[in-house]
Parts: sequence; C-alpha cells; structure tokens
Amino acid sequence: MPNWSTIEANFSHLPHAQQLGELAATLARLNSWSQKSASQEVVPVLLEESLLYLSLIQRETPINSELDQLQGLLQGWKQNWLNIWKNSNETANIAAVASTWSQRVLAMSGLLTSESMTA
Repeated sequence: MPNWSTIEANFSHLPHAQQLGELAATLARLNSWSQKSASQEVVPVLLEESLLYLSLIQRETPINSELDQLQGLLQGWKQNWLNIWKNSNETANIAAVASTWSQRVLAMSGLLTSESMTA
C-alpha cells in the first residue's frame, strides 16, 4: 500500500502546474491499467491517488467546476469498482473517460505550451 502521507508531502511542494501534470499522469495510468486483467487491485489505488491529488489541488486554488466534476466521477468509480471491474464495457468506458480527462487536465496545467517548455 502506498505511503499516502509521503505522497501528500511531496505533492504539496510542487508548483500548481506540476500538480496538474501529476494528476494528468495518474489519469493516464488509470486509462492504461483499467484495460488490464490486473486492474482489480491497481485501479482502486490510482483512483485514491487521483482523489488525493484533487483534494490537495482544490485546497490551494479557487474552486474549479471541471475539477469538481472529475472528483465526483472518480468517487463514483471508486465506490462501484467491484461491479465495474466485472463488466468489460464499463472498464473500457473508464479507460476512455480517464484518457480524455488526462488530456484536459494536462491542457489546464499549461505544461505543454511553448512558453512553459522553454522556461
């Protein structure tokens, strides 16, 4: 099991853009792992990590309705994971939605803009 307090401490010291980048990366891993047979154990950890990141981001920044929407989605997946895991259509849906959110959050971060890449 991950050491959540260490993860929280390390994450909290990152600049906001990098925090969003870490969240985007975790969502990309969620996309990947939700398509694998080993996902029953891994996906709940990725969901928990994503929710932790979101709570830390929201603690430091103004309310963002998009991130609130993502948080609700992740919480629903976490609560229903055992049922979702049994249905390949549902896991495929999670993969697709997580991929879309990963791209959205990465765009929010600004990490891929030309200015941030030259800094």
